[in-house]
Amino acid sequence: MAKTVVLITQAASTCPTYAQRLHQFFGSSIALKTFSVEAGDFPRMPTDADLYIIAATSSDAFAQISALIPDKEHVVTPSLTFFKKEIDALRQFPRGTQAMLVNLSVQMAYESIAELNYLGITQIEFIPVYPGSSYPPDVTLAITPGESRYVPPTVLQVIDLGPRVFTTDTLLKIALKLGFTWFPKSAEFCSYAESLAHQGQSLAALWRANLKAESYLDILMGTLETGILGIDVNSCCFAVNDLAESMLGLKKKESIGQSFHVLCPALSRQLTERDCRHKTSRLIQLKGTYFNLTIAPVDWQGEYIGCFLLLQRFTAEEERQQQFRLQMYHRGYQSKYTFDDIIGQSDAILRTKQIAARMAATDSAILLTGESGTGKELFAHSIHNASRRRDLPFVAINCAALSDSLLESELFGYDEGAFTGARKGGKLGLFEYAHRGTLFLDEIEAMSQTLQIKLLRVLQEKEFMRMGGNCIIPTDVRIIAASNEDLLERVRQGTFRKDLYYRLNTLPISIPPLRDRGDDLFLIAAHLMDRAGTHFTFSPAAQAILRSYRWDGNVRELSNLVEYLFILGKERVDSGDLPGYLCPSALPAREQFTPKPSGDPAFWQAAQGREPLFCFLLQTLGGADQGMGRGTLLSGALKEGFRTTEQEIRDILLTLNRLGLVTVSRGRGGSRLSQRGHALYQELAQSVFPKIG
Repeated sequence: MAKTVVLITQAASTCPTYAQRLHQFFGSSIALKTFSVEAGDFPRMPTDADLYIIAATSSDAFAQISALIPDKEHVVTPSLTFFKKEIDALRQFPRGTQAMLVNLSVQMAYESIAELNYLGITQIEFIPVYPGSSYPPDVTLAITPGESRYVPPTVLQVIDLGPRVFTTDTLLKIALKLGFTWFPKSAEFCSYAESLAHQGQSLAALWRANLKAESYLDILMGTLETGILGIDVNSCCFAVNDLAESMLGLKKKESIGQSFHVLCPALSRQLTERDCRHKTSRLIQLKGTYFNLTIAPVDWQGEYIGCFLLLQRFTAEEERQQQFRLQMYHRGYQSKYTFDDIIGQSDAILRTKQIAARMAATDSAILLTGESGTGKELFAHSIHNASRRRDLPFVAINCAALSDSLLESELFGYDEGAFTGARKGGKLGLFEYAHRGTLFLDEIEAMSQTLQIKLLRVLQEKEFMRMGGNCIIPTDVRIIAASNEDLLERVRQGTFRKDLYYRLNTLPISIPPLRDRGDDLFLIAAHLMDRAGTHFTFSPAAQAILRSYRWDGNVRELSNLVEYLFILGKERVDSGDLPGYLCPSALPAREQFTPKPSGDPAFWQAAQGREPLFCFLLQTLGGADQGMGRGTLLSGALKEGFRTTEQEIRDILLTLNRLGLVTVSRGRGGSRLSQRGHALYQELAQSVFPKIG
């Protein structure tokens, strides 16, 4: 009976291509139903399918799609690549070539750039272009994965690579979840794998599911430095590798088909039938030697059919590493925060949290950018806690806090004797501590080019070597990097590697500064007060000053202010209680000034209560030979000691405009006095301005 497969893509135009490819491989074994975000028909997809292939992870609708699927175990999110012949054609372009990379969205454009860089196309400088984006009119070459319709009209040469295609890893995951164990041996698949620019790394994952494919199983077991013993549901041995022969004193040819209890009585006595049905690891002793025993049960279509026993000698080195890992939680390798700890209700922060939560569901690298003090580490913790790695280590390091050599030893560890002063027995690196978890690299722009190359290799190959070592160590670590600088500008300057940038920038998140978050600053201030065990309120005048301040230090600077006000011990904070850098003291003469009733009566009526500031703006504009912007006027007013905000300056300018005294231009034109305004300026210059200046 055919398995029901649901395919969901971002663009409706890509559905037929992917559907044709799936039919090519699986034919009548699947009944395929297709939907797309663009068509908006995915809410009608069946909820009882055998498998859901979601090729729309970069879409805003991804969370909605996921919510419609009852069993997440039946989901494959495909990885995509290009055919080898298209990639070979791109290799012909010389270094320094500029090209637009045109795709359906900014996320999909960056994904394509990252994949091309990974495949070795690093000599071309790619500029991401997508619907609604700007593009350099002087660049005449465009490269696109099947989205030629979005290529700007100024482009002279277009290279259409065709839609990206499924990697072999993706096809094998599909086959594995559908139970198609015949698939890896099919001629269609083998031919397809040869045609790809990147063939994937997970062929063995499906081969292990086919217990009858003895040749594949023998090859696999022979390559592992682990003793492997296979036991079927009747407790008969069906597989033994060379290392297990040596460890257990067996003979492979005589062991196959024999009772496990007879072959290995000492091991059998330490296991129960219940043990064999659950994946567990334990330390055991056989003939005076300690072994790590891992039990890996095998289910076939929901039914237990046997298990593998994996044996590794428990050496002194492994014991030391085990002790280190047991101490990880005491060293703080845990994430402390969730998205609920990120305070704020502004549109800017809510939108950023929504994007970050969606990206947490993937395993791709994330690049957090934002000014110092905006909460990049808080987001990193929260992303880890929202990911499937939440119960595993979260390791953070600041790349700017350590020298180049010390940072390398911290990240990758070292073997004994690697350098003068190296610790006896060596040292584990943070990649080992973070295995299967998350590694947060803060201020990554400080990393040297040499270390950037080593980090890129880890990201690409999923393996590394310790300093002074000669063993390859596999690693499964999700990278979250952060920077308060423009890394793309660093790439242009040549201080940050372009290929590493695109690897890290797979999922970019820009964290808004505090000044763009409106009244979030008061919510955060209240939270900081609770943490400090205090409470006070701000007067309307103080609130206005805080809203207009730039907050270059962001939340850190706000925390310092709360601590300062806490020490003052006031229950209500007025503008005069704020530090001088927030609000310089006003000049007494300005506060006490009462203008004479000369000049335009409408002007004095509008200025009632704020006469000195009205006069200051009129005087400043009258003395300028060109228009002035609100920011310039605000800076001048604060310098002269006025307690005001940019919003108040804006309101006064609009009032003067309605009175016909000022013209307000959009953009860079600024504000300037009208003819009537100049007349009032001349009149007040003799009788009023001297009293305020």
